Amino acid sequence: PGFPLLLGYGDTGRGSRCVSPRYSDRIHGVEDLWERAEEILADGKPFVLATIIRTRGSVPREVGAKMVVPPEGQPFGTIGGGCGEGEVLRRAYPLLDEPAASEPSPPRIVQVDLTGDFDQDEIQVCGGVMDVALDRWQPAAHRDLVHTLAEAARAQRPAALVTALDQVNGVRPGTKSCMAVDGGAAGLTPAVPISEETLEAFSESLSSGKPQLYAVAPHGGVQEDAVARKENWPRVFVDVQTGVQTLLIVGAGHIAQPLCTLGAQLGFHTVVVDDRWAFANRERFPDAADVRVGPFEEVLNSLTIDARTFAVVVTRGHVWDEASVKAVLPKNPAYVGMIGSRRRSKRTLERLVEQGFRPEEVARVHTPLGLDIGAETPAEIAVAIAAEIVRARRRGPGDTVSLAAKTRPSGPFKFPLGAVAGNKTAEPVAS
Repeated sequence: PGFPLLLGYGDTGRGSRCVSPRYSDRIHGVEDLWERAEEILADGKPFVLATIIRTRGSVPREVGAKMVVPPEGQPFGTIGGGCGEGEVLRRAYPLLDEPAASEPSPPRIVQVDLTGDFDQDEIQVCGGVMDVALDRWQPAAHRDLVHTLAEAARAQRPAALVTALDQVNGVRPGTKSCMAVDGGAAGLTPAVPISEETLEAFSESLSSGKPQLYAVAPHGGVQEDAVARKENWPRVFVDVQTGVQTLLIVGAGHIAQPLCTLGAQLGFHTVVVDDRWAFANRERFPDAADVRVGPFEEVLNSLTIDARTFAVVVTRGHVWDEASVKAVLPKNPAYVGMIGSRRRSKRTLERLVEQGFRPEEVARVHTPLGLDIGAETPAEIAVAIAAEIVRARRRGPGDTVSLAAKTRPSGPFKFPLGAVAGNKTAEPVAS
């Protein structure tokens, strides 16, 4: 989906008038969001958590995208910007003025229609519908829960916020808990009276790393909302936070610099590794969370590399590239990419097989590196690499093409000869 123009809200933030944004650029990951939310509750103030729980069609953000609306100051996080987000804010602020309740209150569900009317002066770029849950968090009731979520985010531990949107057996709507896996078994903090079978079903979402809206059947079975959408069953939203993902950049050359900046902007915990102090330092990598200097294999063997690690090998020579891939690949990262020409990459992979790696292991290495966008400069190459990482992170299609080409496979729109700028009666026709 296309993103709306960068739009925000009026002077108080309490309206749907579209102006410039001032808040989401400082929130780079879920750990920042929960830390800020924790500060609000620690000050004795409530906030409203706005979360996308269901989408239809083309929308600017995915299920699980969220925004915190405080009683003072600007909101942080985003559910897509534009006037659709402005409408959510308009509905969220009155919740902050309600008196504190002794029992949990059900989240309010707001349907945001982005289909728009293309004859309007102001239109939405996307053309879908999203349901947004507005949930008020209170200092006394939820301080411990938000601390638990913030601690999990800081420790990079996978966790999920489980919220009952409706009455589920003996669980009141609005009840919230943090789900985590300890010793192979899922548990809820604070404890909630649900069956082990239901909890196990919810934990599948945590395992997959995908937020999910579930429907609980009268007999106790759990189905994904997409399957049970026609049934009027109570809903539970499982909002997964996968733990901070690491972008491991092996090699601190010219491509690594813009790639590190992009990685930080994409919410990664960025780690840069090189064996040269003159290249791997804070002056050259101010956006890196960690900079390590030392022999490549030695440093890589000392790092925690797992299914939440995206490793990019861009050293100054094929000898170090090969050694680095050998050190990283057995640890099963989410992504392994290695720079190099097609010929050099092929020979490097062949040597890895000769050294005992299985062909299916070697096939996981993305090389040559990045999506084919015609990149030439270091910054352009970094964009191509980052795009491929996002595709792997979001499980996008392997045969990636531009959204325009995907939408119009027969070619660009053609306009009648009489079409002129500002003539709203001119209709484009597909070629």
